[in-house]
Amino acid sequence: MYSNYIPNGQTKNLERRKDARKKVNDLQLVVADCRTMDSDFQAPIENVSSGGIFINTNQRLFVGQEIAMKFDFPNARNTIMANGEIVRTSFEGAGIRFRMFFKK
Repeated sequence: MYSNYIPNGQTKNLERRKDARKKVNDLQLVVADCRTMDSDFQAPIENVSSGGIFINTNQRLFVGQEIAMKFDFPNARNTIMANGEIVRTSFEGAGIRFRMFFKK
């Protein structure tokens, strides 16, 4: 959620996401196996949508970097494999936009 200053002390919230997010790790930890050109690592998934994913990690990532991921959800029959691009980083982790994904 982003805020914009509006005169008279009011704020207006601007939602930049176009896909609804689903919080993932409330009941059971879901971890993604991640691979970049520089490293392989695992990261818990914070939330996911049809357009992307947010992972919790202190791995050094940068905007524009390509990443491949593999993960599955509890009680799901398929493994999700996805390629994406880092679109946002923070102290908590990284936002990734899916470029391509499929189920195995």
